[in-house]
Amino acid sequence: MVRHERMIAVIGDRETAIGFRLAGVRHTYEVGQDGVEIVRLLDKLVRDGTTFILINERLAAESHVRAMIREINENKSDVTPIIVEIPDKRGPTKEGATEIERLIKRAVGITLK
Repeated sequence: MVRHERMIAVIGDRETAIGFRLAGVRHTYEVGQDGVEIVRLLDKLVRDGTTFILINERLAAESHVRAMIREINENKSDVTPIIVEIPDKRGPTKEGATEIERLIKRAVGITLK
């Protein structure tokens, strides 16, 4: 029997990663603005079977990262991985809200306002 580890991973800036570590999340990754590094990390987390991935909105907004998140969401055959963009210490961005609205529309077939 194959056992899939269900885990939460956080990709963020230093403050975000520290906050989630303090909250008990074991898989936290501090990254800079390097889109290539983030894309590689997302790919690894998906291949490892990560169930829930939280990523800073500003990191997700980088074009390579945004494309990777959309590719993951469009090609998954199950509901996982769930990728949620979260605000950093500067607050939410418009792009993060738009991406969540897009996922909800895909899941339930209606747009929420």
